[in-house]
Formats: sequence, structure tokens, C-alpha cells
Amino acid sequence: MDVPSAQLYFPGSPAPDSNARRRFRALARSAPWLSTSLKFEIDIPEEYSQPQRNLTGSVTVKIRQREAIAVHNESGELVFQKETFSAQRSRDYLAATSASWKLPSTLLTPVYTSDQLILRRPEIAGFDGLLPLDYWATVLDPVEIAGTEPAALDLAFDHPTYIHELSDIVHEGRQAIAAVLSAGYSYQASQANFRLVPADTRTLVVLDLSTGVCLLRQVLSGASSVLAAPDLRLRILAQDEYYINSHFQREHWLDQPVVRS
Repeated sequence: MDVPSAQLYFPGSPAPDSNARRRFRALARSAPWLSTSLKFEIDIPEEYSQPQRNLTGSVTVKIRQREAIAVHNESGELVFQKETFSAQRSRDYLAATSASWKLPSTLLTPVYTSDQLILRRPEIAGFDGLLPLDYWATVLDPVEIAGTEPAALDLAFDHPTYIHELSDIVHEGRQAIAAVLSAGYSYQASQANFRLVPADTRTLVVLDLSTGVCLLRQVLSGASSVLAAPDLRLRILAQDEYYINSHFQREHWLDQPVVRS
């Protein structure tokens, strides 16, 4: 009889089979293709907060594709706003940023699974400085826990993470998939100073089934040096709402001075 090496977090759920693992990894690759816009509330842990920029506590975020964002604090005050859709496209821009040659996900076609999740994804433009806090990029696009494509069949341990448990759950009213993960040797963090699954831990990661974003990250066990990794919590408020440009612009185009030659 097999004895689990750690207490099960979902004792009533069956051991994940290969189909369930493939489905979870495909969902982790899929976030850029599942939504045109998101409105969500995210709790900023004290370790990542920036009081000098009013980025503390719980904030509400509107984000459109990977081109525009507006962040409000609990009092409804705008604390961060940025957009790239009106950025100049001169020769200097083309030479200065990879965003000039990496395309947004909307312009690229990945390889889909039979249930319209992402089996293999192309290289796409990142958030490229759009977000006020770098770790949000991984929460909004948790591809690092799955890799951009399935591991080779002849390399049994080549996946970025080992999936100990899987469970279909309802998380704060939303359909989600929860997984208990450990990082493998091929794990590569998307952000240099942040890992969704810290090394030498068992970590609970909950992915929203509709949007693919990470709703919860919680370190369950591991070395004492990483147990302090904070819980991350995100709540989806709206998906695919239409937001006009002025939601994200500091100065509306009608208010800009007219330059006459």
C-alpha cells in the first residue's frame, strides 16, 4: 500500500491522472487567450506593498489586454494608471523595446486542446512595464508552473512542477482547479525576484477556470526559510467588459492642446 509523503490537502479527491494533469497545465498556459479585459480585486501582501505609491492593502484593477491598466485603492482613489496604445512608434521605440517585435496574444494562434485550452503557446509580448508590481505578471499569467508546451514523453520529470493533488472546486463562487505543486528542476520563474511555487515547498495554487489567472497561492509546507512566502489572493469582479480608452488615460484626447502648423 502506498503511503503519501505528506498529509493530503484534498483527501476525498482521486489521484490526478495524466488527463487531469494535462488539463491543469493547459489552463495555466491559457490566460492571455481567455479574456479581452479583466476587473479584479487583489490583496497586496505587506512584503510586496509600496506605501509611498499607495499600493497597499486591497486594490481594484481594470486591465485591458496587455495594453492598459487602472488601479484604485479601497477609497476609490486612482493610484496607478498606464497605457501603451497611444505610445509613439518611432525608430527609437522600435530599437528600445522587445514589445516592438513581440506580438500580443490576440495576433497569434497557439495550438489548442480539444477543450479549447492551450497545448502549446507561441512567444508573445509581455506586460513590458505595464504593471505597478512585477509579481502581478505571474499571477495574471501563471504559465511558469506549466511551461509553454508539454514536456517530452521520454523525460518523465521534465515538467516545471510536480502535481501532487488536483481538485475541481468552487472558490469564492467561481469554478476553479486547485493543485498542490512542488517545483521541479526545470522550473523557470517568469519574474527574476518572484516564484509562484517556491523551491522545496508544497504549494497550493488555485486557477480560475474561466480566465486562467491565479486566484490563490498558499505555501503549505517546506523549509522554514520559504514558509514566510505570503499568501496571494485575487478575486475576479468582471471579465470581458468593454472599457473605453479614457479609463486608462491621464489626459483625455479632447483636453489635449491642438498643435497647428
